[in-house]
Amino acid sequence: MNLRPSKDDRMLDAGKRRGSRLLLAAALLGGVAAALILGVSVPEIIANFAGVASRTLRLVLKVVGVIVALPIAFYFVERFFLERSSRN
Repeated sequence: MNLRPSKDDRMLDAGKRRGSRLLLAAALLGGVAAALILGVSVPEIIANFAGVASRTLRLVLKVVGVIVALPIAFYFVERFFLERSSRN
């Protein structure tokens, strides 16, 4: 009877921190929420300053804002977790 864990099991446990998946899920959810809020709010403020009255143009600006904000939010979450994993 072999009581030692296999090499694959030891390698999986060596690099994984406790709760990291749950923290990643929460960070991604928060990042998506922040991206949606900022992606809609910032173009709305810019449209107000510019005096844009067209609903269609405001909607297009909001869609573009969300499309731009989502990858930025994912980048910041990824950068945070890469930095977190490199610390010992």
